[in-house]
Formats: sequence, structure tokens, C-alpha cells
Amino acid sequence: MLPEGDETHWPLAILVAETPLGVDGVRAGLDTIECWLRREQPFALLLVAACGFAFQRDVAVLPMLAQRLDLVRETLRRLLLGVAVVAPTSTVDDARRSLARLPLDMPLEVFEKGSLAVRWLCASTLSPAGIIIDSL
Repeated sequence: MLPEGDETHWPLAILVAETPLGVDGVRAGLDTIECWLRREQPFALLLVAACGFAFQRDVAVLPMLAQRLDLVRETLRRLLLGVAVVAPTSTVDDARRSLARLPLDMPLEVFEKGSLAVRWLCASTLSPAGIIIDSL
């Protein structure tokens, strides 16, 4: 199953993985993020890993992910204000360790609850940029 993107609360973009993602699923998620980057509008990203941290089992995913992120690094720095990841309690520490290895130079945090993640994104990334999300 591929991750699902949700733009309902733009400029808060939401990407949900309900099952563990292999290389193809991670590629599909990156394709969605790159589509959002092409809008040329600042946004914050909420990643929801409903199944646990989505790519910890596949050793090929992390290098591919780092390479793809490197290709859009400047655009990411300019437009992606921050990332919040929501993961089940049992996988939060693994998610933090995996994300720490990625070349992301932006606010990034891992949460157990979506409501905390959204509040953090609004307070730490969207509000400082002058962006208010009133549809949440």
C-alpha cells in the first residue's frame, strides 16, 4: 500500500503510511512531497506512520531517501518549514534515530499523538512564518 497525501489543511501537508513502506512506497511519498515543493509555497509536513516507523526494516530505503532529499535540498530549505512525525509509542525512539541520519536542516520532531505534532508544527514553524491554519 502506498502512502496517502492530504492537502486539505494546506499549508499543512499530511502524508499517511498505514502499512510499512518498502522502497516503492518511500519513492511514492517522496514524489508527493516533490509535487508539493513545485507549488513554490512554504509548508509544514506532518508524517503519520500508523504502522510504526515506515522504513526501518528495509536497509535500501535510507540511502535512497538521503539521495533523493539531496537532489531537492535547496528547495526543501526554502519551502519546507518543518516536519513532525507521528508514530506509535513503541517506535518513537527508532524513528528519532533513523531521522537523525537524514540530511534535513529544519525543525523536526517525533510525537506519539497527532494533536501534539500539529500544535508543535503550528507553534514552531507555521506561526513564526506568519501562517495560520484555522481549519484544524
